Amino acid sequence: MKIIRKKTSMGIIRGLLMEDMTCQFRGIRYATAERWKYPVPVDQWSSEYDATEFGAACYQNRSFRDEASQDPRPFYYKEFREHETYRYSEDCLFLNIYAPKNADHADVLLYIHGGAFMGGCGNEKHMDGTEYAKRGIIFVSINYRLGPLGFLCDRQLTEESGHSGNYGLYDQLAAIQWVYRHIADFGGNPEKITLFGQSAGAMSTQQHVLSPLTKPYIHGAYMASGGGIGETFAKVTNIEDSYDYCAKVTAQLGANPNEWRQKSVEEIYDAFWKFSDREVLNHFCPHIDGLLIPKDPKKALEQHQQAHIPYLMSTNADDMLPDVLHEMAFQWCEDVQKDGDPAYCFRFNRHLPGDDAGAFHSAELWYTIGAFKNCWRPMNEWDRKIREVLLAVITRFVHTGNPNGVPIQTWQPVTSDDARLLVITDDSFKFLSKSDISSDTHAA
Repeated sequence: MKIIRKKTSMGIIRGLLMEDMTCQFRGIRYATAERWKYPVPVDQWSSEYDATEFGAACYQNRSFRDEASQDPRPFYYKEFREHETYRYSEDCLFLNIYAPKNADHADVLLYIHGGAFMGGCGNEKHMDGTEYAKRGIIFVSINYRLGPLGFLCDRQLTEESGHSGNYGLYDQLAAIQWVYRHIADFGGNPEKITLFGQSAGAMSTQQHVLSPLTKPYIHGAYMASGGGIGETFAKVTNIEDSYDYCAKVTAQLGANPNEWRQKSVEEIYDAFWKFSDREVLNHFCPHIDGLLIPKDPKKALEQHQQAHIPYLMSTNADDMLPDVLHEMAFQWCEDVQKDGDPAYCFRFNRHLPGDDAGAFHSAELWYTIGAFKNCWRPMNEWDRKIREVLLAVITRFVHTGNPNGVPIQTWQPVTSDDARLLVITDDSFKFLSKSDISSDTHAA
């Protein structure tokens, strides 16, 4: 790799020219934020910006608990993080850009990582956007605030700022807006930004396509394993419903926000862990705040207030609550299609080689982002075929809003229960109806 320098409207930025002739600009600060305050954009650099190293991730559970020493090691540690080193900080609002060397008005794919709003970052092994840069697309991945730093909501914080909670979602919005303002400096087209999110990233993407604050900036959306209106999964509730739960944490930190902000991150997480139970994901998560999420997403969709853009949805056969997630994705497609918004859905049923985990939650990311070079699994020729097909259909979706082309040419938008969905199995690509898939979990 070689060091390159690019002149931008913000100043000179130093990045990397890779051997495959794609460019990487790592760890670009898109905003700053004080603890439990909303992000402030960064649009100018005082000196040459060094974008050759990834920025810090938000503090999270793994910041304090060494995954490598755990027995057994967490599944996703081996899958996406083993042998990698990450830095953690509250100062974590960074993004990464993977671009063609001579990008000129290139379409943009902006990835929001998952992790239950509690973990993850934008530079885990599978989030290398090189394959899209090779195909003429600028791929952007982002970090945002997580857990108690990103989603604590409190009455006193609401009195202080007019609203509270959803800090992580506002970080994402700030990143989207930064890309809209500045991606042209990197050869991108700000009018062709497609959001791509998986799990919590898909849930985030859904809030953005329903939000009046975000809709002006996005041209398309792909939601994987988490998109759709849910009651048992991904339910968004009123912020008032979580004040008392969150107060169990803040009560351990002091009497008011000024005292809470004096505590160390370790003290915050100690208080958080002390009161975390099976309900934690229902409270440290996106809430209806009257602004970014102005109303119940179900009502917003019923009132046709989603962004009128193309949609792509996907689920996995061995996902968490696979039938629930599939129904959510399918129903979203059917609902937006009534407004003329084309919506396509596929089911990933490939049992990944290397163990018996099957088509697990997040399994498709190796294929939809394509970073096989970073994968420990013994991928074979069929896996490489799946990767090439999915990269091709997503690339076409980003360019045109329609995934059809060689070799997939008959993929129809979802219009009813009889709609044909693309299903990827251990040996084929096929189109099945919703009822066909429901009658055979793996549709093999």
